[in-house]
Amino acid sequence: MLSVVFKRNLNDILLKYRLKDYPAFYKIKNSIETKLENGEFKDLKKEALKLKKIIQEGKMSLYYERLLKQLLYLVESVIEKTINNNYEISLEKLIEAMKITIPEFSLSDYTAFVYNSIEIRILINIAFILEKQESVEKSIEILLFCLSQLEPKDIKEKIRLYYNLSYSYHLLSNHEKALYYADLGIKTCIEAKTLNGLSLLYFRKGIAEYHLKRENYKDSLVKAMHLFDILGQEKLKEMAIESCKKFYNIDISIESSC
Repeated sequence: MLSVVFKRNLNDILLKYRLKDYPAFYKIKNSIETKLENGEFKDLKKEALKLKKIIQEGKMSLYYERLLKQLLYLVESVIEKTINNNYEISLEKLIEAMKITIPEFSLSDYTAFVYNSIEIRILINIAFILEKQESVEKSIEILLFCLSQLEPKDIKEKIRLYYNLSYSYHLLSNHEKALYYADLGIKTCIEAKTLNGLSLLYFRKGIAEYHLKRENYKDSLVKAMHLFDILGQEKLKEMAIESCKKFYNIDISIESSC
């Protein structure tokens, strides 16, 4: 309430005084977000070590200690899933992270709780694991629940959910729904004036349009390639180009250089 009055985010200001090394924490948090968004998963191990050091050395309130531990478990879970291909341990890490703030949490009754932003982020990653372990439909069920839990200010999470819902419906060959959520994500990015996630959303849009035999599908893919370049997302661009060639016989690298 006071943040509105003073027109400043007082939570951030209070965090600076509660956390011994706030600048280091903020730098690491942003670095982690960037690596996650750009698919630079191999570099996450260094960030995990930095987080552990802050937790061990920093004097902070119980609230922020829990937040840091949840972030650490989340990073470790991504490492287990993407680097070690160990989905079981990855899921265990995520459940452990959730139980730091919701001790009664269980997958069987996840809808019984109210979640904050980082808990929703954890639940989204649980959905990714269940997509592999159980079914795409179960993953979509959880992602839609997460979407219903978001507040208007949670723009980044909303964009991330739209992208993952588009991809999930792609896996089910429901290309109309895949296009619908890609378009929703793009619209949200434009309205929020953010480039976060926009490259991947245009890629998903282009692939959905390709399957729906829309003539303008290459326009969307070219936009995705240019955005990868603008945002310095080289690894994501390489993956996108490879996927286009391997699965659809589309040489988008030629299109994007025109």
